[in-house]
Amino acid sequence: MKLLRTISTRRLLAGLLGLVVAGVASTAIAIAATGSGPVPPAVPLADAVHTAMQGKSVAGISADVSFTNNLFASTSIETADPLLTGATGRLWASDGHLRLELQSDNGDAQLVVNNSSYWMYDPSSQTVYEGTLPSKQSSTTGATGTDQTLPTVAQIQQALDRLGTHANVSGATATDIGGQPAYSVELTPNSSAGLIGAVRFAFDANQGLPLDFAIFPRGDGNPALELQASNVSYGAVPASDFQISPPAGSKVVHVSAPQQQQQSGTAPAAKGDVQAVGQGLGAVLVAKHPAAGGAGSGSGPAGPLPVKTVSVDGVTAHELPTSLGTVLQFTRDGVGYLLAGSVTPSQIQSVAASLP
Repeated sequence: MKLLRTISTRRLLAGLLGLVVAGVASTAIAIAATGSGPVPPAVPLADAVHTAMQGKSVAGISADVSFTNNLFASTSIETADPLLTGATGRLWASDGHLRLELQSDNGDAQLVVNNSSYWMYDPSSQTVYEGTLPSKQSSTTGATGTDQTLPTVAQIQQALDRLGTHANVSGATATDIGGQPAYSVELTPNSSAGLIGAVRFAFDANQGLPLDFAIFPRGDGNPALELQASNVSYGAVPASDFQISPPAGSKVVHVSAPQQQQQSGTAPAAKGDVQAVGQGLGAVLVAKHPAAGGAGSGSGPAGPLPVKTVSVDGVTAHELPTSLGTVLQFTRDGVGYLLAGSVTPSQIQSVAASLP
């Protein structure tokens, strides 16, 4: 199987992004750059979260955005693809709907979410990646957003204490983001495993909306992924802003989310098997499935992607290293293997070599 050569990182990102936006699409979202607006009072994080959760909902949000992608070394990417190199653009969001547009000389990349489905257009390959979001469970609480459905300050603090067993959670740093009063929070893993060094986010002090998000590699002050915006506007977003179609004549690829087993210890599915090797942030996910054909190492890089050819116990493998983790693929004895984890190339190769 030649997965890393026949499926681009854009498609891998599409599948991952589809899962991420599942939580984003259910509510209005804003991401904003630091501005010169009012700063909220300094309060404990639990109090800041409780107050923000009491805020009134907004009908929608629009904003200018700037997307940064430092997953790959700058010298390894030779493309103007905005999904791989970063770009500026525009964001619209309302309940159940999200549209993100990133502009480049090769055309505009688009991500559109409409309730349970999404599609993403890659202008460099004129390809549309479409998929379905995981279904949302029905809420057993009211939909009014009143205090009766909100956790108390003590309950929020208990949740933060539980989170603190896995990561160092900073306090609520009072700031302003895009002219809005906000609180910024940073999480750093307690464990030294994995390549993720920190996650930073901020939320509107009044409405509780997320206003900033960035992921940092371990030991690096520059974010691997960051989405910022300015000129944030709260208010109703016209439905026509979400009712757009991919460019005519585009190739369409359907992206399927990985199926989860019902419970640990469940027998492997007939068509595949997914297991975790290791624990926590240093775990490596290993997916196995019957190979469709021979090993087929292929030749040359997968378009602009920095895919490397390596040897794992004498078997040719294809490796995609990033600043946050590594993906490795190979075929052996009629079985295809796909490994992914927040680990270095040498670590993931060691896991691959240990597989029975």
